[in-house]
Amino acid sequence: MIINIHGFCGQGNNSKYKWLCENVPRHAIYSPNFSYLSENPHNILGHLLNRISSYLRENPGNPMGVYAVGNSLGGFFARIINQVFPGVTAILVNPSLAPFLTLHEDWGVHYRQLYLNLLARFAYEDEPEYENHKRLHVIIGDSDERIDHRRITIPLLPSYFKNLYTIRNGTHRLGMIPEVADIFRRVIASPKGKTDGDGDPRHIHHHDY
Repeated sequence: MIINIHGFCGQGNNSKYKWLCENVPRHAIYSPNFSYLSENPHNILGHLLNRISSYLRENPGNPMGVYAVGNSLGGFFARIINQVFPGVTAILVNPSLAPFLTLHEDWGVHYRQLYLNLLARFAYEDEPEYENHKRLHVIIGDSDERIDHRRITIPLLPSYFKNLYTIRNGTHRLGMIPEVADIFRRVIASPKGKTDGDGDPRHIHHHDY
């Protein structure tokens, strides 16, 4: 299963979702829509974690693996998912790991505080023995006009983290250009002869939340 989490003011039917449907059709893909301006982030995270828990209970063998793809603000949630479920591989694209800083012009104090509280709860602490950092992949554009990744993103990654990819001339709205698509292909496995779906290799989920 792949959970695709869109960014602020984005939607589930984004470029990552379309690419996933086309290129890794054997995976079940869940790409919900969230209203970040009105939805409590604790509720959003709880919904995503419950979705993964349900999938793991229903698929104890889990031959396909579980992946979380997070774009911008979606990367904030995908990062936490990778910590709560160390076996989940996460791909973060221009992630907003400290949204109370990067989205301060879009939210009032209340919502900034909610995200700060959620970050404080998990604190992006990685236990080396869990090795979840090996399943974490971060893609950043070196021309991102919204997030200063050198000042905000990279310091929030583990000191021993290695899977950092920098896209030259990449802006914040980093689509599925060839360099990004190549990373996705290397990270997301799609074993032949196996499927996440119920007998249908294109068992795609795309629901509103």
